[in-house]
Amino acid sequence: MFVATSRRTPPGPRGYPLVGAFPKARHDPLGFFTECARRYGDVVSMRLGVHHVYLLSHPDHVKHVLQDNARAYAKGPTATRVRALFGDSLTMIDGDRWRQRRRQVQLAFQPGHHGHFAAVVTRAAAEMLERWRRLADRTELVEVVSEMRRLTQTIIIRACFGQLPAGEVETLSEAMDAAVGYVDRQLWSSVGWLELPTPAGVRYRRAVGVIDTLVSRKLNEARGSAPPPGSLLAALLESPVAAGREPFTDAELHDELKTILIAGHTTTASALAWTWYVLSDHPDAMGRLVEECRAVLGGRAPGMEALPRLGYTRRVIEEVLRLYPPTWLTARTPIEDDTLGGYTIPTGALVLLSPYLTHRHPAVWEAPERFDPERFSPARAATHPAFSYFPFGGGPRRCIGSGFATAEMQLIVAHVAQRYRLVLLPSARIVPAAGLTLRPSPAVPVELQRTGDD
Repeated sequence: MFVATSRRTPPGPRGYPLVGAFPKARHDPLGFFTECARRYGDVVSMRLGVHHVYLLSHPDHVKHVLQDNARAYAKGPTATRVRALFGDSLTMIDGDRWRQRRRQVQLAFQPGHHGHFAAVVTRAAAEMLERWRRLADRTELVEVVSEMRRLTQTIIIRACFGQLPAGEVETLSEAMDAAVGYVDRQLWSSVGWLELPTPAGVRYRRAVGVIDTLVSRKLNEARGSAPPPGSLLAALLESPVAAGREPFTDAELHDELKTILIAGHTTTASALAWTWYVLSDHPDAMGRLVEECRAVLGGRAPGMEALPRLGYTRRVIEEVLRLYPPTWLTARTPIEDDTLGGYTIPTGALVLLSPYLTHRHPAVWEAPERFDPERFSPARAATHPAFSYFPFGGGPRRCIGSGFATAEMQLIVAHVAQRYRLVLLPSARIVPAAGLTLRPSPAVPVELQRTGDD
């Protein structure tokens, strides 16, 4: 447990005039915040530019902010640098407006829609594996980060809009790559908040324009005729009306669809890339996973009905999400003064919560750097304190697509594992890159080794 104190200002790193500790954080965000938590404890105070920041890492503090006193914390003010990507979507808004929107959107993510989504996932994975077969025949390497990004982009585009022409998918994928890449670079830029007329900024706005145009066109087509059956667009149009709730306006639906496209592929792609990296480094775990998938599925493509029987596969994914949570940092702003551990958190401060840090908290996790999927066996998982594990956030604002994302990862891993082991090149040196998501960098080159009939 954390120890309460009566001091008003928590300890923390000393920074420079005007910019505070921002130069140190910008150089290595993950290393900087990890060292802050190790050195100063569960509540750390610092200046990051104009912001007075409080970094929290204990599960009890996380629970307080995300659940127990969630109404006292806003999300929108902390997300200005990603507003062009997410607009006024569920991710960005607060208060009563957020509560009404949440009730509307969650209807599209009910379990009844999972079967169609699973079919989209398995079809896209099968197409990727067919392409991989030709690469394996030629003993060509595969770069996992880009492969998982392209796969999850294809899945989320088809899940939203149905089957699109390959050229349209490619155009939208390239635009998403450009937009996300720009935001990734700007997140820790000292001038990232300025709208400077740079060539990179022009390319970014052009990419966002491509995304906006396609979303608007698909929305107009759906309004003018029937939307693709089983698609998220159809669910977003039909579910609120069927439930007797207010339908979306075109502007609201546009922002939600754009957010689903971006958030629905970036986090899952990062998590899958980390999964193959970790499994390559732990061949015993990979062997056990392959055995389970082949025993349960017998070489068949997995469906939703098989997932409960793929327990070890699920535990592997959960442990990867503990070690490398894609959403490694999230922020809130208190709209009224609050108290945590005896410290006053003033209105308007910036509160940072990091699953990466909390998932490694030494008071909660034994040997936290060790890969151990059995941490998530039913008996052991029941002993985890609340909010010691929150890769999808928690409380009222827990990620609305977490069920879809977890199922997607299980389906893909089970499908691939029956065909290939992904073996990392010995010369590869991988480090976590902390941007919009936590991804392996610079690349994860692997050799494809067959595990069964191909």
